[in-house]
Amino acid sequence: MSRTLHTDPYHRRAARRPAVVAVRVRAARPGFVHPASPADIRRLLAFFGPAATYGLRAVELRQRPGPGFAVAALRVPGIVRLFEQPEPPWVLPGRLGPPDLARLRRAGAVVSPGPAATEVGWPGHSLRDFVLFDGLMHEIGHHVVQHAANRHRTAAMRTADHERRADAYAARARAEATRW
Repeated sequence: MSRTLHTDPYHRRAARRPAVVAVRVRAARPGFVHPASPADIRRLLAFFGPAATYGLRAVELRQRPGPGFAVAALRVPGIVRLFEQPEPPWVLPGRLGPPDLARLRRAGAVVSPGPAATEVGWPGHSLRDFVLFDGLMHEIGHHVVQHAANRHRTAAMRTADHERRADAYAARARAEATRW
């Protein structure tokens, strides 16, 4: 046999091992919401199929881990945590930098910068889509990098490269999901 399982491309290994990903929910605190429902998450994962779910064990809708702003996090190996978000509109202290403004506007947010704070409105399903793509699919991008490199405890590459890859993965997912 000239090819082993370890030399097969990631998408081929994923197709051989389809997975059912558990979606666990902890209720959001008062004043917060989980913009994406378990059904939204399952539908998105089904749309992207085995290449997105290979090695993924669970997606957890959780309360925020502490002060500050967090959308999602990857707990290696294979658990993506999506955090509760404040009910819109958001009032963020200070002015946002150009990359943050661009990311929020690309997600469909209506951003109104002020002298001391920035107001962020989320019309329609834009907050749900922000959490699904800039949260879930970004963290799945990290998971794919780690899983493909067979690294569960150490980083597969430099942090800047990891972030760039995860951003590119999420951007491709957003572009493909126009059919979703």
